[in-house]
Amino acid sequence: MAGLFSGGKDSTFAILKTTLQKHDLCCIMTMHPSTDDSLLFHYPTTNLLGKISRAIGVPVIERFCGVAEKNYEVKELTQLIKTAVDEFSIDGLVNGCISSKFQLNIFQDICDKLNIRLISPLWNVNSDYYYEQLLGQGFEIMITRVAALGLDSSWLGKIITRDNYSTLKKLSHKYQFNMTFEGGEAETLVLDCPLYKKRIYVKDHIITWDGIRGMFEILDIDLIEK
Repeated sequence: MAGLFSGGKDSTFAILKTTLQKHDLCCIMTMHPSTDDSLLFHYPTTNLLGKISRAIGVPVIERFCGVAEKNYEVKELTQLIKTAVDEFSIDGLVNGCISSKFQLNIFQDICDKLNIRLISPLWNVNSDYYYEQLLGQGFEIMITRVAALGLDSSWLGKIITRDNYSTLKKLSHKYQFNMTFEGGEAETLVLDCPLYKKRIYVKDHIITWDGIRGMFEILDIDLIEK
């Protein structure tokens, strides 16, 4: 199998969960969108995913997508996955979809076209149960982008913990944003988890904030021993 990998909590946990079910991970795949208004792809920190992939210890296949338009993105994603099929003879694609039928249907159509299985271990997961699994298994999750009412600049670069999860939950109820962030309310980067052979250390970053949304842009990282 191969995993769609953004460095965020959903794709990382989906890959981990599938490997724990004794599926062999042949490679991970990442797409580099040119802007943060991509319909399908995670934007922050993708420039570092080649380096981050070394923490997982499998090959990474990368592709660049310069147009934020559905048909174009689907075409580029199909080519990315086809590369994994051709180079590694994968028979399954792991993804981190939770509730987005828009994304899931696109992934399913591509898998049907390429005659491989779609593996969606997080589909319809309850958010409280999900975060309990993440935090209970030692996921260190940094918020790298916020773009929702109720999430201000103080969340940029913050690590999600059991303590501030309750604050996030209250904010999500008050401002009606999705706790899993699947609607683009926020994006994350996993700094450590059981899937990683080494931990990610953030060496340098800048924060941008326009009063509505912002980004914790990571400029450089190191991989350090656990």
